[in-house]
Amino acid sequence: MILRGVAASGAGKAAGFTQIPWVIHQIERKLAILPYPGTFNVRLVDEDDLVRWGQLQGERGIELEEPASSNCAAACYPALVNGRIRGAIIVPDVAGYPPDQVEVIAPVSIRAELGLTDGDLITLTVSGSDAGTI
Repeated sequence: MILRGVAASGAGKAAGFTQIPWVIHQIERKLAILPYPGTFNVRLVDEDDLVRWGQLQGERGIELEEPASSNCAAACYPALVNGRIRGAIIVPDVAGYPPDQVEVIAPVSIRAELGLTDGDLITLTVSGSDAGTI
């Protein structure tokens, strides 16, 4: 599945989540990624991409299972960013999550590695959770 959108700044809250020890451990074990602190945000703008994004969220992702109820759980989908960086889309299990926002984890800063600024076009090549990693 291909999703296209634009690079966007986030609220800065994901850095804390991606550095929680149980999250790091599960991302390493389940996705073979040592996550860079934070996520890279993509905003989907095309209706077709929003439909595909909804379909993807309907599939079972690779689950990050929370050991304590005070922490946020998430589902992940392996993805390739702009054909160059292997990472994963992470969908936190939180209420009120923006329907057009996609967050990506990777072992590097995607923004720095690809020299991206807000508004730059992004292509995410996503594999299903049962398709293995890219």
